[in-house]
Amino acid sequence: MRRNPESAVGMKKALVVDNDKFYVEFIGDVLYAQGYRVIKAYDGLEALEKVEAESPDLIFLDIVMPKIDGDRVCQYLKGNPRTRDIPVVILSATMAEDKAKILEIGADAYVAKGRIEELKGHVITTLRRLEGREAERVEGEAILGLDKAHPRELVKELLAIRRHREALLKNMGEGVVEVDLADKVIYANPAGLRMLGRGEVELIGRSFLQIFDPQVHPEVREILDRLARAGHPKDEAITLPYGDRVLRVNFASMWEGPKYDGFFMIIQDITELVKKIEELSILNQRLQELDQLKTDFLAMVSHDLHTPLAAIKGSLEVLADKDTGIDLRRELLQIANKNTDRLFHMVSDLLDLSRIEAGRLEVRKEPFDLPGSLRSVMERVKNLADEKGLSMSMVVKEEIPTLLADPLRMEQVFLNLLGNAIKFTPPRGTIAVEVKDAPGEVQVAVQDSGVGVPRRYLNRIFDRFFRAPAPGEGKAEGTGLGLSIAKAIVEEHGGRIWVESEEGKGSRFSFTIPKGR
Repeated sequence: MRRNPESAVGMKKALVVDNDKFYVEFIGDVLYAQGYRVIKAYDGLEALEKVEAESPDLIFLDIVMPKIDGDRVCQYLKGNPRTRDIPVVILSATMAEDKAKILEIGADAYVAKGRIEELKGHVITTLRRLEGREAERVEGEAILGLDKAHPRELVKELLAIRRHREALLKNMGEGVVEVDLADKVIYANPAGLRMLGRGEVELIGRSFLQIFDPQVHPEVREILDRLARAGHPKDEAITLPYGDRVLRVNFASMWEGPKYDGFFMIIQDITELVKKIEELSILNQRLQELDQLKTDFLAMVSHDLHTPLAAIKGSLEVLADKDTGIDLRRELLQIANKNTDRLFHMVSDLLDLSRIEAGRLEVRKEPFDLPGSLRSVMERVKNLADEKGLSMSMVVKEEIPTLLADPLRMEQVFLNLLGNAIKFTPPRGTIAVEVKDAPGEVQVAVQDSGVGVPRRYLNRIFDRFFRAPAPGEGKAEGTGLGLSIAKAIVEEHGGRIWVESEEGKGSRFSFTIPKGR
């Protein structure tokens, strides 16, 4: 056959695409004789590249080809505003076996491969029809040469296998992306496109590395280098971040006998799985913390129960001695009474905790004078403050309306906050209580000039069993339940509680109680 020149000034350009070089040369000669400059391509990917580079006036396109089949090439061309007006002629040897499927492609004309002389005449006829298509349009089902083609059973079986494979890939839950030796994407199934958030035309013919963040390119390259080595296992997997998703990508190599021929990427979206694993990890860490809290709590309860009980028991044993003097008896009774109160408060905290855990914390609301109740509680703790030389004051900025609240539970909150302020404020310090009316709520703040809460403890201060170190000591005191119970009581009333503190400069505990609730 005569070799056609690939460039001629002023000639229309025709692209001929077929993996069979015989047909490329033959159709090229026919087109050249009709005044076209011929551009040649031997697979679908090369065809798309030539269309991008050459902008042909006409395309003859085979259906069954390596990398990208002709039907997909036609689909991409007709879906692109820049190329959809280029006439596409489908040229195939499977017209008789696959007529209905081929007609769905949406090409401008169809020619069945057959005897050479007949094929030449059909190509020329198609050219004339296309050139004069304004006057004589090509009918949608007119396939030139189909009357001489006879269905072949083997071809029908191969086409059926191909359609079966396409259906499987289309309906797979995993993403499948095929990449050739030049690292270009030549296929992506719907699941893969969905996971990658890309359109098919956006991916096909592009470097697969564009899919991934540049930071992971070296790692991916190392995997591909290993896949291409003879004797190496044929697949490797990697977990990669992809936007706000996490993908598990399995790279599976393809071999044509001893020759490496590219690879598949099998993609799974494991974002939800990773989230569940992270949640389980957090829960496991939390369980470990709770287990440690339980151990610490049991140790604390054992110690804190034993200490007052030992003091009470010792006091009672001495009191039982008839020779004990009256002054010592009074002192021993005070010790027993103080330790009994300590036990009572500890058991009350534990009972309240069990109610909170069970969702049965009782709050009995009734008309409640907040400032009056707060003054009463301050009188009850005044002796403790006086023992340390602390100055306590209270300011009510506006007239406070009567609230609906549980008086006993609110006293628990006041006692806890004032008790902590007294405990953590050094001698001759100050404690200032402020009550003010605010839109929809009443706010209470207890400000002290104490040691403050270290920053590392601020987000744990209301946790159950958390005990901050006592001032001047490196150890913790109390059950660690007071603030968590206060928080539960305030929230049960529909309010909120928070702390502002700076180590060495004191703390300000504040809470709110809604009006009319």
